[in-house]
Amino acid sequence: MNDYLGSSYLIWGVFPYVALTLFFVVPFIRMVYRPFGMSTRASGIFLGRDILGLAAHLLHWGIFLVFFGHLAGLIGGILGWGAWVGAFFWMATLGGLAAIAGSIIALARRIQVPEMRAMSQPDDYAVHLFLIAILGIAIYQALVHRIWGVSFTAGPWFASLWRFSPQPELMASAPLLTKLHVLLAFAFAAYFPFTKLIHAWTLPVNYFVRPYQVLRTAAKKFQNGWVLGCWEFKGVTDKSYMTYLAVGVILVLGLIGLTLPGPNLDGLVQEAQAKTTTAEPSEATPGRTVLDGYPLYVSQCARCHGLKGHGDGPGAKSPTFSAVPRDLTAGHFQFISTSNGVASNIDLRHVIVNGLHGSGMPNFGRLSERQVASLIETVNFLWKDRPEPGERIAIPERPATTAAMIAQGKQDYASLCTVCHGDTGAGDGVLTKLRTDAVGHVIPPRNLRTEPLKGGASPTQLYYRIAAGMPRAKGEWLMPHYASIGPERIWALIAYLEHDILPKGQVASAQRP
Repeated sequence: MNDYLGSSYLIWGVFPYVALTLFFVVPFIRMVYRPFGMSTRASGIFLGRDILGLAAHLLHWGIFLVFFGHLAGLIGGILGWGAWVGAFFWMATLGGLAAIAGSIIALARRIQVPEMRAMSQPDDYAVHLFLIAILGIAIYQALVHRIWGVSFTAGPWFASLWRFSPQPELMASAPLLTKLHVLLAFAFAAYFPFTKLIHAWTLPVNYFVRPYQVLRTAAKKFQNGWVLGCWEFKGVTDKSYMTYLAVGVILVLGLIGLTLPGPNLDGLVQEAQAKTTTAEPSEATPGRTVLDGYPLYVSQCARCHGLKGHGDGPGAKSPTFSAVPRDLTAGHFQFISTSNGVASNIDLRHVIVNGLHGSGMPNFGRLSERQVASLIETVNFLWKDRPEPGERIAIPERPATTAAMIAQGKQDYASLCTVCHGDTGAGDGVLTKLRTDAVGHVIPPRNLRTEPLKGGASPTQLYYRIAAGMPRAKGEWLMPHYASIGPERIWALIAYLEHDILPKGQVASAQRP
């Protein structure tokens, strides 16, 4: 891919390994050279003890819920198990709220109690700020944006890290806040072993039968081996606990990344798809696998369009979308270039690669041609009784724009377009409330003066929208097709739109090479 060695790869293909290396390696270095620093340091247990107890319980149990919720979301996202993704939402949201509350209480106590403030170090504040930011962003998205199906996206990407074949392109379509949440989480993982939270690495597995207070002495330092048996419920063996914990975490994540199969859909033969697609040179690199077919669909599309394409994914009702996700099984695709209103593979590719501006559907331009082709094949499989598309409308060479063309376009706009888009293009025509899609959702006409055109504002796309129209359902039209007026008048209408209606910046951007 073009950006394989670019910033995207550095962020999603290199930085995670740096963070994970620090997370797993630094604790062992500290245990060797600074074993007495593997603690929480003084926490002032006699200062505001009741408040400390409340904060500790909320924080610790909240973190446990968040951790196991993310584990469920990771597995559910890889396998396409919607119920597990739902469990991830509830566990992570409830745990996140509890952890944020505990962190805020602990931070307030540290600031307000003079003795605590005097013994505090910078990382005592930093860890709370990290936790509040990471969890706050995620909960805001979950409860306000209602886009919590991102585990479908992050799960396969995270698994690719553990296959040592990172696929940064899988994170390209994730919302900005999600990217920030994940990046902060990895930054926190890198910072974690340099803070007092490192004591979590030496949490004994015999927690409930150990002494109430664990003291590290010089004698224990040398007695405490790296691989003592975990079954020994006596003594203090911090090194062995840390060894088994690290190995256990790595094994669990490695098993998830290396052994879990991808999601499967009955009747969808992925091997057949692989034979009909051609890998790019970058994908032929030995050791690098590429997610495609239905697993890629689950990763990139299911969070909105649903696992079976019914438009019922966990993020389908997000208020950030100006239109509900398409029911792919019905095939009511509106941005077409054919003569019979049926989307062709070329039309599907255009929407996948470029997205739909202002609708909430992102672009997937960083996927390879092989991956895009596999998504098209998956959509065609989900599309029930898929009809054959008509011939693609031919676009003749555009003539030079003249004042006479603009005048002709203005006349045609008044007779053809004002009924929906209004006299000035503000989307306030008389039929504004009567336009509905195939399932009855009101689709207001585009405000051509201020809103981006979903299908793009290039001359080619403007020509297709006018000539091919926008189908509503079989035999019905959301926007009529005007191929009958001929190429000259279509180009004249486009000239008028670009000259008097569409935002100048949008026109210039669309015509830029």
